[in-house]
Amino acid sequence: LWRAVDSPKPVIANPYSNPAVRNDQYFYEPFLWAWEKGLISSTALDPNAPCSRSDVVTYLWKLEGSPKTGSANFTDVPSTAPYAQAVAWAVEQGITNGMSATTFGPDLTCTRGQIVTFLYKAN
Repeated sequence: LWRAVDSPKPVIANPYSNPAVRNDQYFYEPFLWAWEKGLISSTALDPNAPCSRSDVVTYLWKLEGSPKTGSANFTDVPSTAPYAQAVAWAVEQGITNGMSATTFGPDLTCTRGQIVTFLYKAN
């Protein structure tokens, strides 16, 4: 995502408490940029953990300013879930149709193929 927006240089100091987020890591600047943009809010986030489908659409949704939208009609996306608006927005924007007509798979690992498809359709 950071590369898709032309790899902007972050201007903040490292807010992360996770010692894996160090300035000698390839993801250091993208992680700081994501914090600056409000895409990430946990200072303990593990940069090596898999990304879920709900994580990816939430990052895209937040980058667009967290627009209000309707609701997604997926049985595995409760309306109270912190990612519910992001999923609904992604469906509304044609970024995803879910894993099936009734499921989104919010907790499934988002594959590289799914991530690049989400990015492609978001632009």
